[in-house]
Amino acid sequence: MRIGEQIKNYRKTAGLTQEQVANYLGVSTPAVNKWEKGNTYPDISLLPALARLLKIDMNELFSFHEELTEKEIGQFVNELSEVSLDSFTEAFERASRKIQEYPHCDLLIYTIATVLNGSLTLSDLNDEERMEYNTAIIEWLERTADSQDERVRNSSVFILATKYVQMEKYEEANTLLKKFPDTVIDATIMKTSVLAHQEGTDTAALFLEGKLLQAVVNIQSYLYKLIEMEEETGNHDKAERIAEITDHMISLFGLWNYGNTVPYLLIAGYRKDVEKCVQLIKQLLSESQKPWNMTQSPLYYRYEDTAQGKAFSGVGKNFVRELYSEIENKKEYEFLRGNKELESIFEEHLK
Repeated sequence: MRIGEQIKNYRKTAGLTQEQVANYLGVSTPAVNKWEKGNTYPDISLLPALARLLKIDMNELFSFHEELTEKEIGQFVNELSEVSLDSFTEAFERASRKIQEYPHCDLLIYTIATVLNGSLTLSDLNDEERMEYNTAIIEWLERTADSQDERVRNSSVFILATKYVQMEKYEEANTLLKKFPDTVIDATIMKTSVLAHQEGTDTAALFLEGKLLQAVVNIQSYLYKLIEMEEETGNHDKAERIAEITDHMISLFGLWNYGNTVPYLLIAGYRKDVEKCVQLIKQLLSESQKPWNMTQSPLYYRYEDTAQGKAFSGVGKNFVRELYSEIENKKEYEFLRGNKELESIFEEHLK
């Protein structure tokens, strides 16, 4: 942190205006304003008086105790872990002093909180002592839950939410989890647990079914892309094995049946196998027009009474038109153009 930001932050903490600071130091108010913006710096002769006015020492003014390196933090918490094995109380006191010395080092505070949180679980303290230390750890995590460091922020939010769930403070946990990315599976599991307590098991299970469906569809897309990449690099055997895996996955997870055809069509397309492509496109278009009722799968049966769970009538003519347009316009499908059988198949589905 720059000295200007330090002056501004500690001035506000002390309840002083820029004008009051200027009067005390015998300078103009615009001069103080420029210091805080980082446009200029105070004269060196003014620094001791400025530190006294802001009720801080020179180290804090210059941010000498603002940050530690990750290596320094690692060394400290390793020592802290060893101390905690003999005395949790002594480890906690050392940690508290370190945080007082570096009150703005989020990584330090978060790391200390996680180490002591684990040590507290293994300690032989009584319930009253545990509660007291647990409260302090929660306060540290709450400080770092708004950190500018994304790693620290996300980890702090997750651990803090876990502790709130253990304490049955579901509203607090839910508020925190709204900040947490859904891309992390542990966050989804935790949100499901909170929802179960707040709105019931069926609501929570429906939420999880939706997350599962979304994840499976994403995996399906990843597998399609892997097939393309293996074909591009000449790993044809690998592409075929991935296609078989994709085929099984679609059946296993109750996805739309037309997805079974796609992996094999991708392979045939890369190999410019006209006969195979025509056969698979015919199969694909046929399957794509059949309804898909996801609620027949035990994985999504709670969708039965929702709009998403109603039986689909097929992807319709829009899908047919889109596929036809790709074949007509994309260079990689040039080898299929002019095929009479394929044109006949599209004409039949576009009636």
